[in-house]
Amino acid sequence: MALIFHHTLSSFRASLPLAEARRLIVQSLAPLQSETVPLDRALGRFPISSQKSILPKPSYDQSTRDGYGLVAPRPLKKTEVSFDLIAEIAAGSLSSVTLSPGQAVRIMTGARIPSGCSRVVPFEICREQGNRVMIPARALQSPDRFIRHRGQDLSVGRVIAGAGIRVTPDHLLMLAENGRTSLQVHRQPGIAILCTGSELVAPGREMQPGQKISGNGVLLRGLVEEAGGKCLGLYTASDTTRAITANLEELLALKPDVIITTGGMGPGKFDLLEQVFARLGGKLLYNSLQVRPGKSTMFGFLAGVPCLGLPGPPPAVRLLFHELVAPSLYRLQGKRRPISPLYKARLLEPVSSGKSAHLNLKGGVIVFEDASLCVRLAGRLDAVSAVLHLRGKKRTLSTGETVPVQVVTPFYGC
Repeated sequence: MALIFHHTLSSFRASLPLAEARRLIVQSLAPLQSETVPLDRALGRFPISSQKSILPKPSYDQSTRDGYGLVAPRPLKKTEVSFDLIAEIAAGSLSSVTLSPGQAVRIMTGARIPSGCSRVVPFEICREQGNRVMIPARALQSPDRFIRHRGQDLSVGRVIAGAGIRVTPDHLLMLAENGRTSLQVHRQPGIAILCTGSELVAPGREMQPGQKISGNGVLLRGLVEEAGGKCLGLYTASDTTRAITANLEELLALKPDVIITTGGMGPGKFDLLEQVFARLGGKLLYNSLQVRPGKSTMFGFLAGVPCLGLPGPPPAVRLLFHELVAPSLYRLQGKRRPISPLYKARLLEPVSSGKSAHLNLKGGVIVFEDASLCVRLAGRLDAVSAVLHLRGKKRTLSTGETVPVQVVTPFYGC
């Protein structure tokens, strides 16, 4: 664990709006220290500083077509002009050729433009006769010279991978072409996960009557890895003070950057997580949110490690991960904008906003229709690609109305 607090920790507040809780979490954290990784291992990581080009692209004047490189004469009244063929230049050729008026070379796509060459004329509109090539006069007046000049695509000093911007395959291409073999990025946060509930059994274990398989662990592990973190440990604890205490102590021994828990956060007799958290000396910043699902959640620090307590039902875990946990992981990785923006999406079906006056979150599926961003509610077997933010002011929203959504399908570049 190597966590640096960005701000002095706030005092405890019982219940917060979602947006305020999210800001509190992000402001309580600072990016982790840097590490240097090989370029081919940098996909999805966040550079600590903007990477500028040190080489122009292309690094030399090059042909963009297979054709004939030549010195174009002044406008002539002829319909065809003859040139002497003096050489052939393939891509990668190091030969040095200088063209004089009336001379031409065969040249391939990507090959270096010889000295004196003013244009390339594609093969398909020319004809060779022995050691000469006949070029249509109209081709010599074409505005397209089929030459890509040095630095035309990328000049020296241009930013090719911004600080805090997720590295994409296209970034890797530009960095590699610029001669980079490694990249300095923020370290990946290590995450420890604890799922509580006496009724839970780990996947692969035999179930007894009244028990169910715990899916939150694998769900969270997948979400954590999708957000750029790595899972250090995954534990399941029964609803007893002793079991929860022992498991939290084991998680702390892993030296995680963040602890995520599920379950044990309600007002019931066996909801013991907050009680154990306090006994272990944890500093609680809030223990409730003005949002559904998510009223019974918490955030605080245990032995200096940020802890996010989520409800037990997997649908709530998924939604609140995107709203609360993902921003914290992005902050630790140095993402420029750890809190994702909300977009307006058009409803493809009627949606109930619930009876509560508080914010109501629902999982949705993004659809692009008629060149606009649309959304429908996610079914049990759908992959959630958006979180709908619904207010209780209007009980039922009609098809065609717009609603705020957070897009959670990973889009590179954001």
